[in-house]
Amino acid sequence: MPAIPVSDAIPSLPARLEGVISVITNDKEISLYAGFLAFVIFLAAFGPYLAPYDYTASQTDADGLLLIGASPSPAHPLGTNHLGQDVLSRLIIGARPTIITGLLGGAMIITIGTTIGVTAGYFGGWVENVLMRFTDFVYGVPLIPFAIVLLALFGFGLFTTIIVLGALLWRSSARVLRSQVLQIKERNFILAARATGMGSFAIVRKHFIPNIAPMMILFFSLGIGFSILVQAGLAFIGVSDPFVPSWGIMIRNAYSNGYIENFWWSLTPGVLISLTVLSAFMFGRKYEEIVTGQAGDTAFVEAG
Repeated sequence: MPAIPVSDAIPSLPARLEGVISVITNDKEISLYAGFLAFVIFLAAFGPYLAPYDYTASQTDADGLLLIGASPSPAHPLGTNHLGQDVLSRLIIGARPTIITGLLGGAMIITIGTTIGVTAGYFGGWVENVLMRFTDFVYGVPLIPFAIVLLALFGFGLFTTIIVLGALLWRSSARVLRSQVLQIKERNFILAARATGMGSFAIVRKHFIPNIAPMMILFFSLGIGFSILVQAGLAFIGVSDPFVPSWGIMIRNAYSNGYIENFWWSLTPGVLISLTVLSAFMFGRKYEEIVTGQAGDTAFVEAG
């Protein structure tokens, strides 16, 4: 388990943001991961303005014939799909539902996981027993089959998928964050805060959350990656809204229509999914290693 900061000096929000930016800019590896994620977010934000064609429009050649499954050309660098739609335009537009899934799914995962983990670790007793047994129960739920059942009941919409994923993928973060809370619960500055009559909510907000923030960022980034990966898997097996042009849907369309060998259509969304998930995972891991390493050095000096 990584070292936990023990200082009770709580930096302001601008100071925290400055610290995050400093960590990112001072490490080449984490800058690379952050840069790729920023690129995907840029595509998601400005995709409709960057796409060379309407992603729903079927393209035709000079003779007015539909370009069905056309190979790459200067006019269509990634060719066209089974409906004659420009693959590059759909790839650019597909960044938006993919990154929305990742960000909202990751936010749900870390929100639920932090709430359950911190509450269980801080209060202990029957509260901890109930919450941890509930977490064990969720661990026993098979992810993909249960997600399929829930989506079949509530619909295959994008936001329904995000809610289902967030409701199932928080369990690891809850366990780890609870263990971190247990480590710092008996620290002197926590005992001093209790002795002064500070309320539980204030203690959690001022002392626990800043100290477990690196691990929260790690699980947020892991949640982004897992949400994108699972959503792409569900889309590939047909458990998704077929009219939302996510990268997972693009791979399914290529496979189901017999164009999987057209690597410019089938491989490019798969590569982007892989790079996005890898960047999210590695960004969170590298950031957590750097920050907890610095905090560990501080803690050692203070403890000595």
